[in-house]
Amino acid sequence: MKRLIMSMVAVCLAWGASATIVLPKILGSNMVLQQNCDANLWGKAEPNKKVTIEVSWRKGKIATKSDADGNWAVTVSTPAGSYQKHTITISDGEKLVLENVMFGDVWVCAGQSNMEMPVKGYMHQPVENSMTFIRRASAMKDKIRMFTVQKARSYDKDLDDCKGEWREAAPQSVAETSAVAYFFAHELSYEVDYPIGVITAGWGGSRVECWMPLSALREIATEEQIKHKHTLHPITPSELYCGMIAPIRDYKAKGFLWYQGEANLGYQSLEYLGDIDHYDIMLARMAKQWREDWGDKENKMPFYYVQIPPYFYCNSRTDTTLPLFVECQERAMDIIPNSGMAATTDLGDATCLHPPKKFEIGERLAALALAQTYGRKGFEAKAPQYESHEVAEDGKVKVKMKNAPMGLAPWSNVPVKGFELAGEDRVFHPANATVWGSVVTVWSKQVPKPVAVRYAFRNVCGDVNLKNLYGVPAIPFRTDRWDDVK
Repeated sequence: MKRLIMSMVAVCLAWGASATIVLPKILGSNMVLQQNCDANLWGKAEPNKKVTIEVSWRKGKIATKSDADGNWAVTVSTPAGSYQKHTITISDGEKLVLENVMFGDVWVCAGQSNMEMPVKGYMHQPVENSMTFIRRASAMKDKIRMFTVQKARSYDKDLDDCKGEWREAAPQSVAETSAVAYFFAHELSYEVDYPIGVITAGWGGSRVECWMPLSALREIATEEQIKHKHTLHPITPSELYCGMIAPIRDYKAKGFLWYQGEANLGYQSLEYLGDIDHYDIMLARMAKQWREDWGDKENKMPFYYVQIPPYFYCNSRTDTTLPLFVECQERAMDIIPNSGMAATTDLGDATCLHPPKKFEIGERLAALALAQTYGRKGFEAKAPQYESHEVAEDGKVKVKMKNAPMGLAPWSNVPVKGFELAGEDRVFHPANATVWGSVVTVWSKQVPKPVAVRYAFRNVCGDVNLKNLYGVPAIPFRTDRWDDVK
């Protein structure tokens, strides 16, 4: 008798669970929904059951019916961003209420460990000024909401759901949130004056091909290349896309942030340097895939990413592994519409792959978004880039830079550090340099007849200091194509 009673209780409990609305984790109390759009709401109910949705920002009910498997989905128009709090009530006979829902802009932030790195830092690896931002986090309670997608892997099969929850900004929640994502939201929220939601999906050491489906990778790589990529890392192509991106792709968003590349570059050896030739193609295909997943058929959603900072790659300060990869990242801007790269030439740490200056990275990403997405003016968020050069009869090289409308710094004949010159012998020597306007004059007594100029073209270059007048550092560049010259 006791066993029978327990069995009946279990059946009743199971029936009660199946009759109750079940939502994906990405839909929950405290969330920020993308403003001014048709937002998706979806979940599971009892099969073939009427489901009604009521939202506090509009009158009436939205009615739908679950299918034979219990799945249902609706869209609901959202208002403009504000700090007003709303509720969503979903019922199939039993009500489920989502509270403290706000509207603003949602940004999906993904990558490897430098995107994953929380505001509190890693063990023995701090984030600069972390205590200040953690202590003051409660002041951002209504300005920033965060969702961290918990790690999950699935090979070539999309998962229906992920683990995680929406959290308000508070000392403990901010301490555990991606530093880059939080600092981006922090700076952006002050400018737009409505809530910012950040959804972070990060996995240390992951390669870009892990974050796209195999179908996309097959468009840009041969089967032999794909087979080889399966051997390069314990996380194989498609696993993080299927496990961490697919479950959130129906959640409407404003744009994307990306901080990754170190794994494709290779940390300690030259074994993986083949990706320098095609990382830009892979990144562009991934960006296109994500945009399609979020309903952007025109491939225009904002996509901003981070230049990987200086580091002791291949156990060498003077090797050119890093700048060769940065060239590839720079090329990606030309083939990814509505994209931008936050420069980090001045932010690296030679001995730590996770540089502590995460605020500056978030700030520079926010500046790119404010300029390109939100139309703010009065500053230049893009990094100075090489445009052209000419060699004068006196052996001085005039290098013209773009993205420096107010000129370059340092000024007043203060020496510019980080330039090198080479003659026909292809031997590079440190060079003197000064700026006037957007032109850098470079010369060296050791190279009376220069044929090539480089700037910051080493893994670690020391105190490089060429910037625009808004403090954005120049991207490493060279005028030669001598890949084997270091």
